[in-house]
Amino acid sequence: MRLVGSLRSRAVTICNMMKYSMFCVALSASVAIAQTPAPAPVPAEKPFALTSTLFATNTALPTECTADGAGTSPPLAWSDAPKATVTFAIMMDDPQARGFVHWIIWGIPATTTALTAGVPQDLEVKIPAGARQGVTSWGKERPGYWGSAPGKGSGVHHYTFTIYALDASIELKQGATAKQFKKAIEGHVLSTATLVGLYERPLVIDSP
Repeated sequence: MRLVGSLRSRAVTICNMMKYSMFCVALSASVAIAQTPAPAPVPAEKPFALTSTLFATNTALPTECTADGAGTSPPLAWSDAPKATVTFAIMMDDPQARGFVHWIIWGIPATTTALTAGVPQDLEVKIPAGARQGVTSWGKERPGYWGSAPGKGSGVHHYTFTIYALDASIELKQGATAKQFKKAIEGHVLSTATLVGLYERPLVIDSP
């Protein structure tokens, strides 16, 4: 009986030692986890943006950029384009006039982040090098940028500048139409950004 009791006592002691060892292991693991620094938060990616020093989006388009002024293109700048961008392209159209296109330009290098005001109305421009322009909805006699000219009394028009970040240099001849431009960029658009300028021509009624 003493031998049985002694064996039982030893078994209990061994069991308690094993439980203690398991507790120590679990405690060590918990401490290690608690001491592991949390991963640094990943900064949120900034959205692709298009701006102008002449006007903010959804504000009045300056007269100088319309057919009632000099009709020159506004200065544009963009930021936070996708890293995979190869070239940029820009289109300005008027949704209130069934998408009437006033400007298309493409082949802008990925290293370019701005266009100065008054891009020449040429099919091929020198700055930025490699850029090409198409024709407007007025026809082939009006390439490049042509200012907004809404019908009098037709209300406020939202002239929309859209910049496209493309994953390739699109194959498109200078002088292309808006339809050809849209077809060429299909499947190559990584991201877009827009800038909207408002303009209207009030209906003037002569006093009697």
